[in-house]
Amino acid sequence: MLEIYVSAWGNDHGDGSKEKPFRSIREAQATVRSLVKKGVTGGITVIVGEGTYTLDEPLRFGSGDAGGERCLVTYRNAEGRTAELIGGKVLSEWKDAGNGVWTAQVPKGVRFHTLYADGRRISKARMPASGYYRSLPLEEDGRAGIRYEEGEFPDIPKEDADSLQIYVWPGGGEANWFAETIPVAGMKEGKILFKRPSCWGIGEGSRYYLQGSRAFLREPGQFHLDEAAGLLYYRPRSGSPLHERVVAPAVGRILHIQGDSDAERVSGLAFSGLTFACTDFTEDFRMMREEPGMDNAEPDENRNGIVYMRNAHGIEVSDCVIRNSGTCGVYLDRSVEDVRLLRNRIERMGHTGIYASGYAPGEGAFQDHLAAYRNKGHCITDNIITDGGELVGHGSGIVLYQSGDNEIAYNRIANMPRYGISMKGLRYQRMPEELWGVPVTWDNHASFLFTRNNVIRHNDLSNVMTDSQDGGIIESWGIGRGNAIHGNRLHHSGIHFSFGFGIYLDDASSDVEVTHNLLDHLYQTGEGKLWMAIFSKGIGNRIINNLIANNESECAFGTQEMAGESNRDIVIRSNIVSNSGYMYAHVNWSDERLASADCNLYWRGGEPPLVTSEELPFPAVGESKVWGKLYHWDSWRSLADGKLDAQTILAPAGFVDEAAGDYRLLPASPAYRLGWQDIDFSRFGPRLNPQEGRG
Repeated sequence: MLEIYVSAWGNDHGDGSKEKPFRSIREAQATVRSLVKKGVTGGITVIVGEGTYTLDEPLRFGSGDAGGERCLVTYRNAEGRTAELIGGKVLSEWKDAGNGVWTAQVPKGVRFHTLYADGRRISKARMPASGYYRSLPLEEDGRAGIRYEEGEFPDIPKEDADSLQIYVWPGGGEANWFAETIPVAGMKEGKILFKRPSCWGIGEGSRYYLQGSRAFLREPGQFHLDEAAGLLYYRPRSGSPLHERVVAPAVGRILHIQGDSDAERVSGLAFSGLTFACTDFTEDFRMMREEPGMDNAEPDENRNGIVYMRNAHGIEVSDCVIRNSGTCGVYLDRSVEDVRLLRNRIERMGHTGIYASGYAPGEGAFQDHLAAYRNKGHCITDNIITDGGELVGHGSGIVLYQSGDNEIAYNRIANMPRYGISMKGLRYQRMPEELWGVPVTWDNHASFLFTRNNVIRHNDLSNVMTDSQDGGIIESWGIGRGNAIHGNRLHHSGIHFSFGFGIYLDDASSDVEVTHNLLDHLYQTGEGKLWMAIFSKGIGNRIINNLIANNESECAFGTQEMAGESNRDIVIRSNIVSNSGYMYAHVNWSDERLASADCNLYWRGGEPPLVTSEELPFPAVGESKVWGKLYHWDSWRSLADGKLDAQTILAPAGFVDEAAGDYRLLPASPAYRLGWQDIDFSRFGPRLNPQEGRG
């Protein structure tokens, strides 16, 4: 094994030896390329010494930077040392401008859209300083701008006209699912005019704020950049920037790993024990592509991460710290296979922690759908992913779009404005008539959906859906077949406005196994509604052996057919529901809705497990706060010739200590008579010793 050394204190005459290390990683990389080209085998390790390495361009790794299995190349930290790669410049020369504002010179024409101080994000000067304004109704095209109250904003200097942006949640009513950042063309007559249309119309009451003027710089923890003058204005949270490390980002990516082509992928690279920090956001963030069939497909300009990969195979990133990103922590773009993301800490992202995004249906010059399935086989385990969506309101922990056969296991995910884990594709009713030259039919449509055969297991998820609506902690929409959600804990997460769910199998989510999950202490605040702990649309989903306890959900389980997508043949068996609302909410019942519902254990202090629906074929006993009317349990059990919940037991579960959150069952628990299998509560989240096996 060859070793090459890099040191932040190296000199211009280094040769890469331990005694004379290179000063930069790029020097080491050039040496590695030469060795790989000469056919070296057995592996090369680049040891990056302690220190801070600032970058004004991404580190680019291509097909010539490793030799696959013939010559693995690893970049790692020196044992016990911290090597930090920063995608920007540390600002150290500050002047006190008075009234809590400090200034620093930057090169004229330089533009950045976020700032970092001592590891925390500094936001652009904005109004309101926190929270949102609400849009007034527009009479004309609701995509061209937004109406605001006269006098809401101060006079904006002319020099700030080109730097104004609006951060907005398009969509009316309960369709504020995704956020955009749009450059502002002007403000007049009570209207903010956009430089481009929003992807969806702006509804009355849509949330927004305005940013990018020095006139807004009123609160600590914000900045304004006068690009023309090359002057940065900054209000520290406390004290002065003379005692902080302030970083102005210069790049959107730090590691850019991309093979020469899909046929010539980069393979055999590993990065271990390094810290990557501080990348930039973008002036214009569009929430998705607008072409037909591109629902949930990110525009190319959004496909960024501190670590970015395309045309790559067999890459590993392990034991690294990835923090303070403008967009994502890791972005796996289109043709990427068998990536291993292990034991990393990914935190304070502008967008999403880990985003695996394959080819959209019909995208790319492929002969057929089999050739287009290029984003798959990833192992994403034992990572800690926290504090996402700081610049993008639909930021999440992990997103899989058209990406399959992945293992997502033993991760801890917390503090996300939207999902913890999301699986996305395209539902049948939104598909074009033809994809990759093949006519699309109901019978073959799943073959175009690559978010398939994913195993999401033993993850710990909490405090998500903090700033979004109509979502879930684990969520899916328009996905392929064979996905499994097994043995996860979803807990201490709230719905604060609109509505949401725990596990949310949204439109066209079919053939999903939901087993051995623990959902506890999910709650609702204000006008928010936690409608169901587990909500299943789609066909043939199997919800078995889940523990739902001490949640403020209106109902434990829900189903619904909508948007022309069938909802039938659902199995709900052998689950424990304790103090988590009514038993079922079948929004629009049909006789084919359930293949089986039985052997469940329900308890709510002795209250009957009522069922809610828009209309069932027997008298209602009240109105539901969720949907429709309430129906008595005995009436429910009379449906389907008495086959529904015939063996379900209404009794306490018999927990060891429910009040303390000890959900182990006592030996005498009636759940065991129903076929209950114990959940191993020790397996949630990162393992202390992952080498013990994947289990």
